[in-house]
Amino acid sequence: MDSAISSLSEAEPTRAHFRFFDLPTELRLKILGMALLTNQIIDLEPLNHCRIAPRFEIFFTSRRMHEEAYPVFYGGHTFRIFPIHSRFFGNKVVPLVARLSPRYRAALLSLELRLGPGWSNPPKSWRVNDQLGLEEMTAVRGIKVFVQCDPSHHVFVGFRAGKHFFTDFSGDILGDIINRLPVLEEIQFDAWSSVSKDAPLMIRLLIEAKSNSKKIAWGPERGWENDVEGVTDEFENLYSSPHLASAKTHKASSGCS
Repeated sequence: MDSAISSLSEAEPTRAHFRFFDLPTELRLKILGMALLTNQIIDLEPLNHCRIAPRFEIFFTSRRMHEEAYPVFYGGHTFRIFPIHSRFFGNKVVPLVARLSPRYRAALLSLELRLGPGWSNPPKSWRVNDQLGLEEMTAVRGIKVFVQCDPSHHVFVGFRAGKHFFTDFSGDILGDIINRLPVLEEIQFDAWSSVSKDAPLMIRLLIEAKSNSKKIAWGPERGWENDVEGVTDEFENLYSSPHLASAKTHKASSGCS
């Protein structure tokens, strides 16, 4: 019996270790993409500890693995600039991009700005400042702007802070982001079905993009046609009106660039 067991154990093949870095770079990156990438925008979320955090375990395999893996994760996702989940929607919340190290910020390729949450009283944490580290995002060439609602619409009367308050606030935010991103080329606009392309909020955002010489694109959800010239030309006079120019006036009086 002992001899039979011994012969069986000797017959079992020895398993060789799989050498990941012996694979071609293209194949390694494809495998890392399968392991690290999701189909969601990265933001502060209560379930990040079970949806996102486990993916980072591969970073701790080795220094070489970390160096090859982190650009895949950070460059392969769109990161939301300001959080919109109710748990992280407050005056003292530090946005996710502000929590990233300069190395990870430099690996980002795409950002999203979602406008609509907090339209009557945006959190004080929704401010474009040095803490966000936008100047360190040297590979971000595109930003997605998604508009959930336009409070200048008459249905918001009695609930909004002022007819043009959120228009001015949003235009300010986008303009400041544009000015701080060093290589930004394109802004993609999208919205929910209730938002019109010729509404004051959208016009202000489009003019911010045009006045900074950024390419304009349209996202898939709203179904807008790829034509911005007619819209912005028709409403160009709105840009010089008091309610759309108030943010610019405020910037100049406060010494902001």
